[in-house]
Amino acid sequence: MKKPQYATRKKRKEEPIYKLGILLRYIQSKFGYIEQFGEQKHGDCAISSIMAFTTLRLTEIYRAKATGNENGSRQLDIAVWKRDDYNLTVPFRPVSLKQICPTKWRESRQKIVSYEYLSKAVHMIMKGADDQAKNSVTSIRKSSSTKSIDQGASQQEVDRASRHKEGAGTVAVSYDVYFNDRLREGLTNFE
Repeated sequence: MKKPQYATRKKRKEEPIYKLGILLRYIQSKFGYIEQFGEQKHGDCAISSIMAFTTLRLTEIYRAKATGNENGSRQLDIAVWKRDDYNLTVPFRPVSLKQICPTKWRESRQKIVSYEYLSKAVHMIMKGADDQAKNSVTSIRKSSSTKSIDQGASQQEVDRASRHKEGAGTVAVSYDVYFNDRLREGLTNFE
């Protein structure tokens, strides 16, 4: 006999919003010890910083190839496999606060790690930033979008930055060169 469908559904609870400022403050405090860090801790902070500023999924960061440019910026070449498969290039220009800038964290060291390690690493950084953190890795993406909206970004700007709508991918691939810099600069203001 079949169970009623409503009995098998998961119940959805409202999750508290993860505070992006807590994570960025923690990463900023670790910047002074950058030379003393091993490969693992250094990579943990770099991945967390990239997630906060790009709203990329962890799998997309894992598949990304980072290249440096002559003007001090970096770019991530990503194959997006959600909905339409397309290649995306996300440029990183240095932000005003160097301690949390993904380009500064990613400059010196690079090591290939497994996807499972990346997830654990981001969880360790989140736990170090907030003792009671029981949030998922995707809460960093959510809080980044929420903070952008709080700072006055329009819904269209947030959709383009997070590639939430179908048209946003086309804009990001074809036209959007300097658009997200303003949103990323706004995220550095967490005081």
